[in-house]
Amino acid sequence: MNGATGLGELVRLAARRSRWFYLAWVLALTLVVPATAAAYEQIIDPANADLLITTMTGIMGVLGIVRSTRAQEEDGRIELLRSGAVARHVPLVAGLVVGLAACAALGVLVAVAMIVVGAPAAGSVAFGGGLALVGATFLGIGAVAAQLTASARTANALGLWTLAAAYTLRAVADGSGEGATARLAWASPVQWMALARPYADERWWVLALPAAATLLLVVGAVALEAGRDHGAGLWAARRGRATAPERLRDASGLAWRLHRGQVVGWSIGMLLFALAMGSLSTSFGEMLEEVPQLRIIFERMGGGAERLVEAFFVAMLSIVSVVMAVLAVSLFGRLREQEERGHAELVLSTALSRRRLLGSHLAIAALVPVLLLAVVGAVLALNQSRSVGDWSIVAETAGAALALAPGGLVALGIAVLVHGWAPRLGWVAWVVVGWSLFMAWVGTALDLPEWLTRLTPWAALPQLPVEGMDWTAVLVTLAVAVLLVAAGAVGYRRRDITGL
Repeated sequence: MNGATGLGELVRLAARRSRWFYLAWVLALTLVVPATAAAYEQIIDPANADLLITTMTGIMGVLGIVRSTRAQEEDGRIELLRSGAVARHVPLVAGLVVGLAACAALGVLVAVAMIVVGAPAAGSVAFGGGLALVGATFLGIGAVAAQLTASARTANALGLWTLAAAYTLRAVADGSGEGATARLAWASPVQWMALARPYADERWWVLALPAAATLLLVVGAVALEAGRDHGAGLWAARRGRATAPERLRDASGLAWRLHRGQVVGWSIGMLLFALAMGSLSTSFGEMLEEVPQLRIIFERMGGGAERLVEAFFVAMLSIVSVVMAVLAVSLFGRLREQEERGHAELVLSTALSRRRLLGSHLAIAALVPVLLLAVVGAVLALNQSRSVGDWSIVAETAGAALALAPGGLVALGIAVLVHGWAPRLGWVAWVVVGWSLFMAWVGTALDLPEWLTRLTPWAALPQLPVEGMDWTAVLVTLAVAVLLVAAGAVGYRRRDITGL
């Protein structure tokens, strides 16, 4: 058996299993980048203009490769694949190939998006290329972390802590002014794209740094895999408790234990997003004077707002509310994973009812995105409130975000309905969310017919403060979500738990 036996088949399998994960990240970043990067030289702190972009790309790289490698090994799938005609390193290489392809697609799409909004072509290529290579670097970091630890959760934590350390190193370098400490920025992967100087006399040779780092990390991950046992990590796993904590003795505690890593990761990412985008609010008008194409887009997305800052908040909340629906559907999807792994069947063999099992996952999938949506809305408005000295804007923007929350709950209700009656059609909920995200940005930007852009669960909801509060629309949309969940719960109680 040669070293590449089964590579083609496993690449296709990895692409199939990760297609929605990478599609959601690539599409979301492609939509957000033009708004952030267009202000690259105009916003208050140009040195940090790319922080959100590189951070989110790094998170995509780490989570993507861990879910394709260590998580699959932890579930026993890779052992099953290796029982056939598959070379030892092929599962890891297949995950890397798919992840690198996603990073490359992101780079190309970002470059094209920047050119479309009027940015110089050379700078856009440097921007997109740098973004792709930074993502590839953290893909390599995640691959190494997956060899060191014995669980996907720990591997994700290690990769994200490395990202946080890179950010800290950059912050120290940026705050030190000139001198030897400032040169530490060259050791931080999140700084490499900025050091390539997109749109400012590009230094193309800097892109060799993330390219070389990616190569070394990938080779290192493959070498480390050769030195460990299957199912184990190079670091010895910590011995577990002799008895389970009290909080794990009910369905809610167990569900939170399963979801907490994803909740924390998303919360950090969305708060960084809100801080970065909120910093644009005070210079939004000046930025759009420099990029008239982007001004037209935001005026369309602003729902007829007379003030550009209101259009900015309406546009951001429209996108964030759909992204929170992505989180809701993703969190609820953990229940399906538990069924596929056989864990749900084991839990249900105790006194736990299906209703409580469903409710434990549903509660987290519903409450966390709604609360996070409100917090993101509040954080988005912090800079504007500080600038004008009116802190009521924070509460108003959080309220505007909550007015859009029922749309995400409808998307979650669709996921519950499908899971309850036809779990193999779980992709339907992702189609609804993907379509809504596309319409929230691209559909409006392209000035598509209103009847088409309003074919989403958010169509009837008020866009505050441009529109007045419409309690009828909010309550009716919320009622639809409740009915969908109730119908899904009925189906879940009736169907075969293994009928996936």
